Amino acid sequence: MSKMCLDTTECTEAIVKLGIKKVSYPALKVLILGFMGGMFIGLSAIGNLIANQTIGGGLGKIVGSCVFPVGLILVVLVGGSLFTGDCLAYLAWFEGKVDFNKMMKNLGLVWIGNLLGSIFTAFVAYTGGQFESKALADFAVNVATHKVHLGFTEALASAFLCNVLVALAVWFSFAAKDMIGKIFAIWFPIMLFILGGYQHVVANMTYISVGKILSPESYTFVEMVKHFIPVTIGNFLSGSIFLPLVYRTLYLKKHHHADEEISETKKAEC
Repeated sequence: MSKMCLDTTECTEAIVKLGIKKVSYPALKVLILGFMGGMFIGLSAIGNLIANQTIGGGLGKIVGSCVFPVGLILVVLVGGSLFTGDCLAYLAWFEGKVDFNKMMKNLGLVWIGNLLGSIFTAFVAYTGGQFESKALADFAVNVATHKVHLGFTEALASAFLCNVLVALAVWFSFAAKDMIGKIFAIWFPIMLFILGGYQHVVANMTYISVGKILSPESYTFVEMVKHFIPVTIGNFLSGSIFLPLVYRTLYLKKHHHADEEISETKKAEC
């Protein structure tokens, strides 16, 4: 009987294969996947805003946190790329399977694609009358303004915690072999990240784009860039370095040593 899910070592090996696969994509495909990822997360971010503002209070936050995971579910099950999730592919570089420059280029293109998809989603939602309600528009601007004015260290630390959860949601989804399993694997870590109010660079691309469209004078483009820098770094540190190194140490190094010992035993027997 086949296993219902992958174990931790198999999940870690699957992430390595993902990294190898990602860097083989042509630039246009990477950009398009990034665009779709930005769009899916953008739609979830807008849904989160609507739930928080229309319901209000703690219940609104809980409902918004239940709505937001749909974005990553679409990315994983339908097709798309996220800067935060793709950070995990650096595990393949730590394993010596891919070129560092190719990894950096791939991740950079995904980031750009995410930004374009986020801006597109924000603009189309605005054009479609999504923010005609003054209460919703004011709420969206307040959310974006608060994010833009976070201090560097605060934004970086919050972003670090964010991608611990987001990257693990992607990692966890590899364990499940069926669609329902993948949905649940993604849902709860993402729900927790929204409840925690952590900073996700791709979601923030939508929040801040919406705020800039609705109230251009609320913050400058320079302030937007100053926000994206620490959030990008924080997401990168946890998704590309912290988690890959931890799980490589836990599940791949021992596995490699075991393989080497088996190989040496076979040589001795010969």
